[in-house]
Amino acid sequence: MIAERLKYIFPFFWQSIRNSYTQVFFNKNKWLGFILIAVSFFDLNAGLSGLLAVLIANSAAFLIGLNRQHIVNGFYGFNPLLVGLGYGIAFQPGLSFFIILLFITLLTLFASVLLAGILSKYGLPYLSLPFLIGLWIVMLSARQIDQLSLSEGGIYFLNELYLLGGMPLLRLYDWFEALHWHESFKLYFKSLGAIFFQYHLFAGLLIAAGLLIWSRLAFLLSVVGFAAAYFFYQAVGADLNELSYNYIGFNFILTAIAIGGFFVIPSWHSMLWVIVSIPLLAFMQIATNVVLNPMQLGVLSLPFNLVVISFLFVFRLRERFTDKPALVYLQQFQPEKNLYSALVNRSRLAHLQRIPMKLPFWGFWKVTQGISGKHTHKDAWRYAWDFEITDKEGKTYKNEGNALADYYCYGKPVLAAAGGTVTEIINNLNDNDIGDMNLQHNWGNSIVISHAEGLFSQLSHLQKGSILVQKGQYVQQGTQVASCGNSGRSPFPHLHFQFQTASETGSHTLNYPFAAYLSKEAEIRFHSSDQPRQDEVVGNNVLEEQLDKALHFIPGQEIRFEIASGDEKEIITWKIETDIFNQSYLYCSKTQSKAWFSRIPDMFYFTHFEGNRKSVLYDVYLGAYQIITGHVPGLKIDERLTLSEFPMLPLKILQDFLSPFYRFLEIRFKASYLKSSNSITATEIKIQSEVQFFALGKQLQKRTYLLCFSEGEINQFVIEKDTHTLTLNRV
Repeated sequence: MIAERLKYIFPFFWQSIRNSYTQVFFNKNKWLGFILIAVSFFDLNAGLSGLLAVLIANSAAFLIGLNRQHIVNGFYGFNPLLVGLGYGIAFQPGLSFFIILLFITLLTLFASVLLAGILSKYGLPYLSLPFLIGLWIVMLSARQIDQLSLSEGGIYFLNELYLLGGMPLLRLYDWFEALHWHESFKLYFKSLGAIFFQYHLFAGLLIAAGLLIWSRLAFLLSVVGFAAAYFFYQAVGADLNELSYNYIGFNFILTAIAIGGFFVIPSWHSMLWVIVSIPLLAFMQIATNVVLNPMQLGVLSLPFNLVVISFLFVFRLRERFTDKPALVYLQQFQPEKNLYSALVNRSRLAHLQRIPMKLPFWGFWKVTQGISGKHTHKDAWRYAWDFEITDKEGKTYKNEGNALADYYCYGKPVLAAAGGTVTEIINNLNDNDIGDMNLQHNWGNSIVISHAEGLFSQLSHLQKGSILVQKGQYVQQGTQVASCGNSGRSPFPHLHFQFQTASETGSHTLNYPFAAYLSKEAEIRFHSSDQPRQDEVVGNNVLEEQLDKALHFIPGQEIRFEIASGDEKEIITWKIETDIFNQSYLYCSKTQSKAWFSRIPDMFYFTHFEGNRKSVLYDVYLGAYQIITGHVPGLKIDERLTLSEFPMLPLKILQDFLSPFYRFLEIRFKASYLKSSNSITATEIKIQSEVQFFALGKQLQKRTYLLCFSEGEINQFVIEKDTHTLTLNRV
């Protein structure tokens, strides 16, 4: 009854308890969570104290009214958990024990909220600083409290282990402890166990297994971090006994995971920074031990906190080399997922960090001179384009091409690439006769528009008297500002366009992409955050109202499909929800799966998937991975998917270990717009898509999908995989 009532009031409360354990290792993996809970109960008093601390902290956070998503993710629970574990290890249970546990847990919760408010302003995590505050306060206060007595748990550890699992568990424990491994291996595993205040090999081995289940890369980083510390201590003659004292070598393990793959995109750069951090961490650990020893306080995780927060603060202040290493933009709570998503989204989602730019014209124009062109566009002015209109034969003019009016682009509208303020105008130069040039006024009639600090666009060689805006005027994206002409250094009518760093005409150009455009050669292709190339015929995507409406999902909206597979039918319902960061996702309550998506005027796309990959929602995520909200028959889309979705586990595990250095797997999404049938009342659009899985360039598997849109809805979704067809019809 209580569980059902709690489920109604706070649907994911029990999940918040498990995540409070896994957040110690920066993740939400349920299997690692179960292992960590079990490990914490190797000492019954510590396990109970830790669990009570989590229950108190999460309940208090809920009753106070703190953010539910933070509670569910375990952000408010993991520091009280650590305080509870450390407190339970140190003292005997009793009435005073539990009263103090209640209030020290609340104190740790308040410290978490306070530090989150302070450090989040700088984009920094508070890590386990609240745990240090809470445990140090209770350890100092305990000296003045007569009712607290030191724990005898370590004396009777084997008895407690027997109560947990009987003789089989005792024999297993003895077998592990008797293993004749090198001292460094034992130190590593005992340091892992020490994170949960369990100072024996058995606990460390279980946690290591949990790390492998959650993330192969996190496990690799933990080994690299500890091994680097071990060799550094030996190289400089530092006291190795310090690593075995309370096994505080866990600082190196957590630091390596944090800097190497959680807060930072995993790469050989991040691995290098892990190695650099180890000596700094060692000095910090030695020094803080000297300072805290006279006060009889443990160093605990202080070195880890100071070094990681310092590194992240320095990384955030960089002005150059911001991708060496790159910080995680969208946290997915697993190093591999952070890396694989970054590799895919580096270009696909680059618009999220930029002002989206459109091509400055209507229809399709040809790039007659591109970046680092044949004639001009050199050196500091190389990032520029010349555009002209061509006919089916590739000619830029009709008749003999002797008159300005013969050229298809002459007099055609020129548009603002993005919203901005007009900062410079030249509008008094005559158009040249064909073949002639005005070398005294290189740029001809021009407009410069300011879009942001250090980001301007320039449109040049405009027709005299055609400029429709004034200096200081704000213009919207897509507004006609002038007409294409032949002024300045221009022998034939064309539009010169460039992004630049300053407001003056002819300033140095800027390497900046267009947000989205189409190219038309043998087939039509969509480009996201890209730059047109020499001889490409390019144009803006034109919004298709019905398709855009079908993909305009509103939070709270429900989508219902009838699934037909053979003679069997089933109704499924998905709900549109958002998280605290206003990121939207499709949610399947039956499988508890989430397909995260985003949309801009040009495209709808899924970003990542969480949950059961046997869910139909997973195939919708794959089949509708990216949809252009314009309709051009024959349009082709070719994108990469994150390798987190690779279905063959052995290959995926091997790739995870190698991922920062070498990637041999690939997943490609391809889509084509098949057919459009129009009538007075409806528009039908069909999109054929497929997802291909490759290893070393060889295709291993393929899934095929068909999406049908009509009357502003997705009315059918057909899935073909493993010779099996599944049809979803909208109801």
